Amino acid sequence: MKRLVCIVEGKGEVIAIPNLCARILKHVGSAGWVVDNDPIRQPRSSLVDESSASPNRPPTSKNLSRALELAVRRPADAVLVLCDSDDDCAAFWGPLASSAVSARIAGAGVMAVREYEGWFLHNQNPEELRKLTRKSPEEIRGAKGYMGKFVPGYKPTTHQLQQTRLINIDLVASRSESFCKLIRALASICGASYKCPPT
Repeated sequence: MKRLVCIVEGKGEVIAIPNLCARILKHVGSAGWVVDNDPIRQPRSSLVDESSASPNRPPTSKNLSRALELAVRRPADAVLVLCDSDDDCAAFWGPLASSAVSARIAGAGVMAVREYEGWFLHNQNPEELRKLTRKSPEEIRGAKGYMGKFVPGYKPTTHQLQQTRLINIDLVASRSESFCKLIRALASICGASYKCPPT
């Protein structure tokens, strides 16, 4: 079996991301892949060069390389780097991060726009979401706070895995370009393909 190792930034994502990736790999019909259940956690400042001007911030070079080496030693056959875009441009960071990963090992870099919780908001009833905001979840800064309206007392370390398990993969892919990018990246890693459903 080939092994996918993830590099993530948040405590809740350490538990949630392996579950999400395993579900996506199954969804796209991959075979022969397992997801390492112990992602490598790095602070966002180790993945995004915060000394550069936002929004066009590149990946860090030295710190990302160090994290990739840790992943390769697991051992890994592929690596996924996932972090929140916050106020930065995912379309700028993602290709550069993917190039940095693929220079060392098969894999990709993907940003959740703006926060991982934005994908959870895309999974909610859109009419209920519109009662809270007219903005798209990927325009919202502070998606964790909005999740508290759907999951009282929402905390990433407590609820991310639960909410990840509830994600309707095709539904959220049809609503979120960054989520669809994640699926396509994972499909490509394992030799499968995925086409985003129409909105």
